[in-house]
Amino acid sequence: MKNDLSLHIPANARWHDILSTESKSSSISFKNNRLHGINEKENSGMGIRLNIDGKTGFSYTNDPDRMAEVTGRAAELAAFGDPEGYDLPKKAEVTFEPYDEAINSYSTAAEIEKGHEMIALLKDRYPDIHADLSISVSSGKTRLENSHGLAEEYRNSYYGFSISATYIPREGSKIDVWDSLSAPSSQSFSHLASVLIEKIEKAEVAVPSESGRLPVIVTPRAFGRLLGIVASGLDARAVFKGISPFKDKMGEKLFHDSFTISDNPLLKNSPFSFPFDDEGVMARNKDLISGGILQNFVTDLKHAERLGIEALGNASRGYASLPAPSFSNIMVPGGTIPYKKLLKEAPRAVLIESFIGLGQSNTLTGEFSANLDLAYLVENGEISGRVKDCMVKGNLFELLKDDIAFSQEREQVGSSLLPALYFPAIDYTA
Repeated sequence: MKNDLSLHIPANARWHDILSTESKSSSISFKNNRLHGINEKENSGMGIRLNIDGKTGFSYTNDPDRMAEVTGRAAELAAFGDPEGYDLPKKAEVTFEPYDEAINSYSTAAEIEKGHEMIALLKDRYPDIHADLSISVSSGKTRLENSHGLAEEYRNSYYGFSISATYIPREGSKIDVWDSLSAPSSQSFSHLASVLIEKIEKAEVAVPSESGRLPVIVTPRAFGRLLGIVASGLDARAVFKGISPFKDKMGEKLFHDSFTISDNPLLKNSPFSFPFDDEGVMARNKDLISGGILQNFVTDLKHAERLGIEALGNASRGYASLPAPSFSNIMVPGGTIPYKKLLKEAPRAVLIESFIGLGQSNTLTGEFSANLDLAYLVENGEISGRVKDCMVKGNLFELLKDDIAFSQEREQVGSSLLPALYFPAIDYTA
């Protein structure tokens, strides 16, 4: 979609921009081992922002013929907008596209067959297992134009697969496992069957454990949940509202030297990448925390102005919404210790695969208390069995200051690339 920005724009508008998107998507779902549904849809629209007298109004439409009406509505709403004194970028460049031509060869029938094969692999090992899985694919285009002459567009594509499975041993409580992957085009996911089966096999035997302060290893997936507590404080909105633990701490040493988090929207072969953000700011790879030191916040133009910091390309919006700070690809570097050696760091430790209730943590103070959904006891470097009815608690910010260690290996967890993490001691209750 291309729009003539000279049409319908009030003469007193200081600036304006139009974001246009178009997409088509398809999804397949399996419930309880059976094909459940297939959905396909197409969507397109455009949203316009107008800054008049230092305040911004916004409106949107799915009908290009209604731009005059929509622009007039945005102009009327500007009087009620927040004061916004920032300006828009004058140019952007499409240095790459998060798009894979192979997305065009996507076949619904082939993906359904892959789903059936995946379930068959699981049932071959555990006939009584119950699995839900979903496959989704989308492709589209984003176009951004503004009153300073910026007019660029890029294509995007996405393929996602996720599966959750439940198995109830004859003697023991149920075991829930899950996994997922994402990419710019269709992928094979049959290898995840062996990953899930291995998790279940290790959990079939329950072993006793004692409460105390124990070394804890969190897998990349469990680490991703913990990292969410830290990431919430790196959002410029939380900083501006005063609900971030990192407010007024830019440049301070907050964590262990080995702890670094970066946000990289330029990562190749990732469906979460982009050449410029949804306000036209060129995307950059940037450290948010480097060597334990707070370096940057994730922000849009509005909150960058409010905090007096530079916007580094992390504004996200759809055509029907206003921009907001958003992460792209979160990266945590691996360490120097292989994962298997990490398990041998302590004669007795707990390995956490997934939490229950971690969302109730206090993101302002870092305090958390969570039951363990799937966790194992590690003795002498080997997993001896599953621990049940147990929990961990502590202060994540304090724990991340300790002598932590990261595995060499990393795994893709949603839009994050993460290692496993070793904590020397966490309060554990059995």
